[in-house]
Amino acid sequence: MADSRLQLVLVTPEKTLVDEPVEALRFPLFDGQVGVLPGRAPLVGRLGYGPLKVTQTGGERLFYIDGGFVQVKGPVVSILTNRALVPTDIDATEAEKSLADASARVATTDLDMAAKARDQERARQMLSMAK
Repeated sequence: MADSRLQLVLVTPEKTLVDEPVEALRFPLFDGQVGVLPGRAPLVGRLGYGPLKVTQTGGERLFYIDGGFVQVKGPVVSILTNRALVPTDIDATEAEKSLADASARVATTDLDMAAKARDQERARQMLSMAK
């Protein structure tokens, strides 16, 4: 029988933000959303940009995650991300400015177009979480 809890370890370059038991997780991979429940098969993936939804006994918590990697190994879910913010720490005005700047940028190469699309998606996700 699978353990009924997961251990979430959420790490940024500056510090470990979360290291506690949780019941379920949902977060963006670079190519779509994934949910994790206890007993899930092992997984290693590249993170996208957007909400990390953490379900705990006392309710739910949200974080904005900004890329990185995830590893699910047994009951431990390790999320290594460039940045993790609670929605109240996101400045909607700054996110709107970032979206406008990214949209106005002229892309001339494939790399420029990919960077522009990435920056637009990052700003859109931050803006949706700030509202």
